[in-house]
Amino acid sequence: MSDTQVAIIGAGPVGLYAAFYARLRGLDVTVVDSLSSSGGQVAHLYPQKELLDIPGFVSIDGQQLTQQLYQQAAQLAPHFKFNTTVTDVRYDEADAQFTLVTDQGELTAQKVILAIGRGAFEPKRLPNDLGAAYEGDGVYYVADDLQKFAGRDVLVAGGGDSAVDQALALEPIANQVYLTHRRDNFRAMAYTLDQLATSNVRMLTPFSISEIERVDEKLVVQLMGADATDSVVVDDLIVSYGFRSDAQLVEAWTSHPKIERQHCVVARTMETTVPGLYAVGDIAGYPGKTDLIATGFGEAPLAIHDILMQLAPENAGPLHSSGFTIKDGQIDQLK
Repeated sequence: MSDTQVAIIGAGPVGLYAAFYARLRGLDVTVVDSLSSSGGQVAHLYPQKELLDIPGFVSIDGQQLTQQLYQQAAQLAPHFKFNTTVTDVRYDEADAQFTLVTDQGELTAQKVILAIGRGAFEPKRLPNDLGAAYEGDGVYYVADDLQKFAGRDVLVAGGGDSAVDQALALEPIANQVYLTHRRDNFRAMAYTLDQLATSNVRMLTPFSISEIERVDEKLVVQLMGADATDSVVVDDLIVSYGFRSDAQLVEAWTSHPKIERQHCVVARTMETTVPGLYAVGDIAGYPGKTDLIATGFGEAPLAIHDILMQLAPENAGPLHSSGFTIKDGQIDQLK
């Protein structure tokens, strides 16, 4: 017996929707993600960024979208394994199942769906283990719940879109927001920099963080520049240096699909060159593919339908939302 029927690697928007749809069709599902919470790059790189190409929404930000997708999936109770990095995927022909080797142990599944976007990614941390003792308790690399910084003094470190976006999103919530970068110029988009220029965010440049210590429940952050030094006392430090992404990890797996131009080659069913291993979202590639979240939403049901045809063909017929309700985690067919 496998631990799960379908293992979905990646809890970004497309992975979350795939989990919901698979559970809707009665499959047992386990979602595995290397990060500490769901949402993928959308939630962790640009949670406050306005998304204008999501069907049904005039406008929605990354945090709202991923929260709603998580709630949609969670009502049908798939299994979630966060802080879990997949290091290898093997297929056992005798048992007709995959084994996912992770840093938290092994997981077996009958089918696997890759929904990893551009690859597994982790935040770029401060050098030399700076602030490691306070990570998750004053020093953060993922700030997916901005309300916990309400009324607090916060230093955001970084010079790109995500850092500037976070500083601006925190401004109406926090007591005081500081933004530090090792250069005088930020790499964010022009209209965002215009917002920053008229905001109350205090900019500290050009500095790098050289030391962090806790004094009386506060963080004292030492800043070092080429010609000067400075320091700032805050409640929290959010490091927004970006993320390291590595889609090449897939090519190192024992059972690895064919990769072309950093995409997994897939058939019209979204199955890769490895039978039983599917790819949806940005990691999937085929002629004419457009890397949009909306495209991934359409690809997930194609993969799930093909899996149903193999695992439970009696349940593979059409299912229309006008014919059922979801209540207390159960799908009730309307009579």
